[in-house]
Amino acid sequence: MKRFAIVLLLVAGFMLVAQAGFSATYILHLNGMCSTKWVDSSSSRLAVKSGYVSIDCQVDNRTTISYSASQFKSNYLDVYCKGSNWCYIVNYSAGDVIMGYINANYDPQWNIAYVYTTAGAGGGSEIAWKNISSLFTCQLANNLGVSTVRNMYNHNDTNGITIYHIGGYKGIIISSAILPGEDDGAVAYHSSGACVNSGSYNNLCNCTHWTNHVIAYTCTGYYLDHFGMKMKFIQQLGW
Repeated sequence: MKRFAIVLLLVAGFMLVAQAGFSATYILHLNGMCSTKWVDSSSSRLAVKSGYVSIDCQVDNRTTISYSASQFKSNYLDVYCKGSNWCYIVNYSAGDVIMGYINANYDPQWNIAYVYTTAGAGGGSEIAWKNISSLFTCQLANNLGVSTVRNMYNHNDTNGITIYHIGGYKGIIISSAILPGEDDGAVAYHSSGACVNSGSYNNLCNCTHWTNHVIAYTCTGYYLDHFGMKMKFIQQLGW
């Protein structure tokens, strides 16, 4: 009987260890417009943090926001961010819109600690409105107009998750003539700063922000263009 009790204790211990082994913290990398993955050049990499598992999400961001959102939800959030697992989301550019769309259209069902957004397109871009988006190579660019994105979903509904934002202000002459206030050549501060109202802003903090959307690190932003901003949040986090 004593030996049997010891065996039971050992089995219970192994079960606890096994259950603990299935618990993990993931960093999901959600790519931007016209791309299909995060690591797409020598200048981009995955975050590296001890004890965390980094995932390069293969999301086809070339057609529509709803299609991208469906892919990200089914293939990544549903797989990695449930049960005893936890996730941090690092997104860039149109990834902001995709994550916002998911939060607003689905009930809370994932364990998401925080969302880190770089050069977010959640407020839309005047470039798309002016049809200059035809210069890009995918259909999704045409879905990112200011009024289109701002009316696409409820930006105040984040399922209670805090969304942190950073933005850049190294504009490009041609696009900066169209984008109001400070911009990174693709999105203006009203978008990267998660401002309730579109308009001209020279400071990321000088506007009313959507609920649970917070400016991180600096109100002035970074002297980087849209492409140069991609890795900035990961760098700031020390990941």
